[in-house]
Amino acid sequence: MKTNLNLIAAILMLTGMISSCKKSESNTTNTPSGPFANGAFISNEGTYGHPNASVSYFDFAADSVRNSIYSIVNNRSLGQVLQSIYISNGKAYMVLNLSDTVAITTVDDFKSAGFITGLNSPRYMTSYKSKGYITQWGDSGVVKVVDLNLHTILSTIKVGTGPEFTLVAGGNILVCNGGAYDVDSTISIINPSTDKVSQTIQVGHNPKEMVIDRNNNIWVVCYGYIKYDNNFNIILETPSKLVKLSGQNYQKLGEYIISQHSHPQHIDISMDRSTVYYGGGFGFTGIYAVNITAVSLPATPLIGTKQFYGFNVNPRNGDIFALDATDYTSHGILFRYSSDGTLEKQYNTGIAPNGVAFH
Repeated sequence: MKTNLNLIAAILMLTGMISSCKKSESNTTNTPSGPFANGAFISNEGTYGHPNASVSYFDFAADSVRNSIYSIVNNRSLGQVLQSIYISNGKAYMVLNLSDTVAITTVDDFKSAGFITGLNSPRYMTSYKSKGYITQWGDSGVVKVVDLNLHTILSTIKVGTGPEFTLVAGGNILVCNGGAYDVDSTISIINPSTDKVSQTIQVGHNPKEMVIDRNNNIWVVCYGYIKYDNNFNIILETPSKLVKLSGQNYQKLGEYIISQHSHPQHIDISMDRSTVYYGGGFGFTGIYAVNITAVSLPATPLIGTKQFYGFNVNPRNGDIFALDATDYTSHGILFRYSSDGTLEKQYNTGIAPNGVAFH
């Protein structure tokens, strides 16, 4: 998970009390053809404070993983803490949290295609027409608007605390204000015509990620809020939730408590967009599945034996790619499950894998 990277985050990560939010997103309109055309990209954070972030490539045809493809292709290191990968129009945008940079490659051959700089603890990215929208924890929580042709920053939009995952829905840019090390409970709605916040939606404490279902409604996983004293004892804890919003007016359609004491940070959706999956995060075991018509959440997980650092669903066949960061200093593990939760195979990845970007 998903990790905003300062000394406090490193301590919390080591003690298992906060997770790095890992959602990798894609919005590809061009079909690439080349050595990396038929697969998916795994974002490996690397070890905090070391320039060993990397990208692994899962080859669908070979059913295998190739590691460190950015470094091999471009003969240089990627940087520090790869938070997420966003794919759009034949390019991969690698958001490097501690390096304060987005590294860009062409998808087909993974050759460097430029950089976006001038960022401060960036987290996630999406795009609308010729503009990119990058969330960052720095500067008290903003979205940087970027010209995707020139790779320059056009403007800055103030949003909530600790903005995380962002997506396009209903012609707007939606931003989860995830709270960072504090608390927020809102989603900012940005009008891309004006690049201003047009609306602020109340959800649960510290929303992290979102998906859109087959009815174009929006599901938000809300981590909840945990407050610690100076000795890292919990002095306040609010429950984690799933919140369902109308895709037309963003009004709340449902709110479901996940747990008072377990706090997932990730969400994804099935191929037909009828099943929502949630899970992943420090201290949260398993991945759960709930139909979008259900009136309550399941009591037992679909995949229930591990605490995953992140996961994503393969939109081609519904396989669930779940990621284990192991010790954050040596290779991680990708577990590939079928949509019914059956383990199919596992693979070694780079250090601290947190998400998978499909194209």
